[in-house]
Amino acid sequence: MRPLAARRMAVAAAAAAAFAGLGAGPSGPVAQAAGRPAELRSNAPVSVVASGLNGPRGLVWGPHGHLLVGEAGTVPSLCDTSNPAAVNCFGLTGSIADVSSGTPVRIRTGLASLLNGGEMVGPDDLEYVNGHLYALEPASPEFVPADLPGLTPELGATLRTQYGALLDVTGRTPKALANPGDVDYQWAPDHDGNPYALAANPRGGFYLVDGGSNTLDSIDRHGNVQVLALVPNTPAGANSVPTCLDIGPDGAVYIGGLTGYGSSATDANIFRYDPHTGALTVWQSGFSAINGCGFGANGDFYVTEFDTIGFPSPDIPPTGAVIQIGRDGKRTTLGGDKLFAPAGFLAGPDGSIYVSNYSSMWPFGDPTYSTSGQVVKIG
Repeated sequence: MRPLAARRMAVAAAAAAAFAGLGAGPSGPVAQAAGRPAELRSNAPVSVVASGLNGPRGLVWGPHGHLLVGEAGTVPSLCDTSNPAAVNCFGLTGSIADVSSGTPVRIRTGLASLLNGGEMVGPDDLEYVNGHLYALEPASPEFVPADLPGLTPELGATLRTQYGALLDVTGRTPKALANPGDVDYQWAPDHDGNPYALAANPRGGFYLVDGGSNTLDSIDRHGNVQVLALVPNTPAGANSVPTCLDIGPDGAVYIGGLTGYGSSATDANIFRYDPHTGALTVWQSGFSAINGCGFGANGDFYVTEFDTIGFPSPDIPPTGAVIQIGRDGKRTTLGGDKLFAPAGFLAGPDGSIYVSNYSSMWPFGDPTYSTSGQVVKIG
């Protein structure tokens, strides 16, 4: 697994031209402009729901309607320093916090985490289905060095079980139901697996996207993982890095991507995958560094942009935004200049939306200070 900033998938370049068409979706006409379409600006209030989070990522409504967020964690103490240019630290500092009261209450701890290239990663996304809480872990089992000094057999086994896995964390002891990270690692020609976002399939099982292999996968009720589609590079050749997905009212899967270095403010797309035909087409275009997406209670589609000027530069802080795509195709910018490196998306029942803020301090500060994460409400 490469750092979020540097993941590249050579095989995606060959497929880019194959997915150039536009497909209709449930929220009205597709975006026709090659560049960034005009956007209105909203004055919807942005309020902090909770702060003091350790790299907040995916959000979900949990038991009794409580608001839950996955936390990448704090810097683990067990580090591989054999390569000074790519120090990796391994541990179990990931967690899930209940932020319904405004104060984080960590209801699950001891989840696999990783400091990879200066970026903390941990439980990326959450789902709550039929009374069970699920967490999607990054990386893949192969990422754990076999000869890391200080790595006990017990910790090594736990990390290899959790990295890249879909975990049922309903009980105190996480149970791995499947390991898409391992499947994608084996599938990808350059061996890169990094599951990132999860969505429950209404027909049972799950869909997920992997930002390492650049794929859309499915997991059935028995834990079998299948690669369904390759999410192509941008026309300019930047890596797609899919980071979000949601199931539309038409049953299709809608996928957004962060894209890699060299991307502009218009290179990121929303793709539509038709589960009946297997076709993957561009549904909306002209976005920047997508790090969350989904349908709101009003039927509009929302896109969380990690940075509004393209893939982040180490010299410019990532000011993000949420883009609302109306059913008439019109776009509205939410959040203004109040979002810093936002991630995830969750629709509120009252028409409001929730995103994680300060989801990552990389590359603008020491990751040991990345405990300033927030969950914010817009609207």
